[in-house]
Amino acid sequence: MIIISVIGYSGSGKTHFIQKAIRRLKIELNFEVMVIKNIHQHQIDEEGKDSYIFTEAGAIYSIIKNKFNENAIFLKKKINIKELIRWVIKGPFKVEIIFTEGFRNLSYPTILCVKKISEIEPQINENVKVISGLITTSKFSQKSEIKLPIVDAEENFERFLKIFEIK
Repeated sequence: MIIISVIGYSGSGKTHFIQKAIRRLKIELNFEVMVIKNIHQHQIDEEGKDSYIFTEAGAIYSIIKNKFNENAIFLKKKINIKELIRWVIKGPFKVEIIFTEGFRNLSYPTILCVKKISEIEPQINENVKVISGLITTSKFSQKSEIKLPIVDAEENFERFLKIFEIK
């Protein structure tokens, strides 16, 4: 199981990077990938909806399924990210790569997504292995000042695979 953390400010390209990486991992390598996203601004389930009502009534979790065979699990239990990852690993579905988005204090190899160079220093930590995000679309000379590799999920896919030892 490979776990990759993706961090960065809002609008820095985190979701875009993960989306592009998932497509290539699935199409080219047939990997089963999942994402755990940290949502800071709003609740996931809407008050008054059945799943919300069930969990508020005391259900430990509620699973909803729609006519398109899409499922959502609402877990109403205080669980930290590491426990959630263990739960996924033990689960019935094969998962080879987990991307976490927006969890800043994880000790997994990390991709830092930024728009500009000035956003790197305040967010860098010892787990950051790669710089990505909207900075990959910029054309300026200061990129050479960055000590870590700058990787775009599409243009530098092979380099991404090598850095994160994905085979």
